[in-house]
Amino acid sequence: MLDLVGDVTGLHVLDIACSAGHYIAELRARGTAEAVGLEGSATLLRHARERLGHDTAVPLHRHNLEEPLDFLPQSSFDLAVMALVHHHIEARKPLLAELHRALLPGGTLLVSATHPTADWTWPAAPTSTRPASRPAWAAASLSPTVA
Repeated sequence: MLDLVGDVTGLHVLDIACSAGHYIAELRARGTAEAVGLEGSATLLRHARERLGHDTAVPLHRHNLEEPLDFLPQSSFDLAVMALVHHHIEARKPLLAELHRALLPGGTLLVSATHPTADWTWPAAPTSTRPASRPAWAAASLSPTVA
């Protein structure tokens, strides 16, 4: 995911389901102007705040992603990162519509749908500790752009 975001210097970034703040901390270290984190778990938000310290350019919001993101200003983010949560959301269309609204025209939504190990297959009785080859489609790097 981090390889796909490219240069984030000066960008306004939204981290959807920011978990314990791993991506958001790295994006800040790479020079974002602002980063906003959304997470449904109070415990994970606490860990994210500990990881980020007193960085005032990183507001963190506890939010259920099944609900509207009406607190986010329209056309305010250059990039939205949504890692490992899309497949947990039932109201996907409304969430994607809200993200489209919050992204600037030409902004990027970067989504990973499942954990990377979901693409691995293991034989019934492994003879090796290495995972089987990943399918070709799993190795493709795509960065969809929201228009």
